Amino acid sequence: MADATLTFAELFATAERAARVLRRAGVAERSYVVFAAPNSLGFVPALLALWRLSATVGLFSPLNGPSELLAVADETRPSGYLVPTALAKSWGPALGARAHELEVDIAGASFSFLFPRATDGNEVAADAALIKYTSGSTGRPKGIALTADNLLAEAEAVIKTLGITPADAILAPVPLCHSYGFDLGGLAMLRSGATLVPSDVFVARRVIADLAEGRCSIFLGVPTMYRMLVDTRLASAPSLSAARYLLSCTAPLSPSLIAAFHDRFDAAICQHYGSSEAGAVTTHLPSAVLGRPDSVGQAMQNVTLAISDLSGLEVARGLEGEVVVSGPAVARRYVMGAAHDRPLGDGTFRMGDLGVIDTDGFLYLRGRMDQMINVGGFKVSPVEVAQVLEKYPPVNEAAVIGASDGHGEEVVYAAVTLRLAATETEIIAFCRSQLADYKVPRRIDIRDELPRGPTGKIRLRPKDVRL
Repeated sequence: MADATLTFAELFATAERAARVLRRAGVAERSYVVFAAPNSLGFVPALLALWRLSATVGLFSPLNGPSELLAVADETRPSGYLVPTALAKSWGPALGARAHELEVDIAGASFSFLFPRATDGNEVAADAALIKYTSGSTGRPKGIALTADNLLAEAEAVIKTLGITPADAILAPVPLCHSYGFDLGGLAMLRSGATLVPSDVFVARRVIADLAEGRCSIFLGVPTMYRMLVDTRLASAPSLSAARYLLSCTAPLSPSLIAAFHDRFDAAICQHYGSSEAGAVTTHLPSAVLGRPDSVGQAMQNVTLAISDLSGLEVARGLEGEVVVSGPAVARRYVMGAAHDRPLGDGTFRMGDLGVIDTDGFLYLRGRMDQMINVGGFKVSPVEVAQVLEKYPPVNEAAVIGASDGHGEEVVYAAVTLRLAATETEIIAFCRSQLADYKVPRRIDIRDELPRGPTGKIRLRPKDVRL
């Protein structure tokens, strides 16, 4: 199925058939269903099948580990889970799902529907069409409820800002279950009629060929992918200037990488900025990238961007403060996490990022206002990782911090002291059994003691990192 395709008529027919199968199996209309799947031809029709049943869909990453899965199950009590059959084999026992999972073939991909043994039919958000799950400041997932109007506004902002038409083909090796891939890939395709080319693997030479030969006009990438493209050995590097937008999101993109990519491929990487709560916020202009390589661009269509001080008052252009976003795509409430009883506001969201807007409306980010670790766009709580490390019997104490890998990416770094003998490999293996892969420390430094501040509290700082 690697090169299989679906026309829009086939897409909607496939979704309708899958919806009928789900309905016959007992999946109720207007139920709340968690949907988790890697990129595949079946991703969008599976999602549409649930929406055909008027379900509230919880968009969840298949990379999440048992702790995240059980947190969602315990706090929001879904009516069921639509997942690839291979994933159902591990999720079923963890969830206590009924043994007779329903298998549904969707566009060549085998999906299973897991029915929990007990559910009280909790309605997490009566008006929600989609719930995006993302890690919160406590390490437990946050559930962000989006209405159909939110999704339509998001899709309109993306296609109008980027000028997406049915003539475009969007190449998406980034996860469709993540806001970046979902909003600029799945939603944009459905609203504009463009072609979506999802991929669960990134092959640098194939991406270069697809862009150089005009098979795809928009590319959704991340900084690591662009570094791999620059480093790919080629007899002669082709021009990629025919691609309309080469986008980068989820992590900062260094000006040096922008310059190196442009020198090699004669094309500009446009930084994109957004969040699960606010949707797409800014995108750079290809013509302005080289002059402002450290900017993430200007506000998207129908998005209002401002900088505020700590009291919430807007500051003048050129002054630093917190990035604040307003618009019809901003979610209205949380359904899970520490802030689940707090509304997001009347179409306004404080991003938690420090930034500056120049006189031409270009946004420059200055860093996070909190200490969350950003691993390829996925947020990691140092507290959560430290707690998992300290669950391992040989570990006495643990401290966790984000560290640069030397290529502009942030990774999870941990330092521990031991009460029993253990190796770094053994400790990492334990972490992999408890955490999603992106939360597992890249490096675990075993020490005799951890650095402490004047009060005796552990204080692990960037200067203490030993990668």
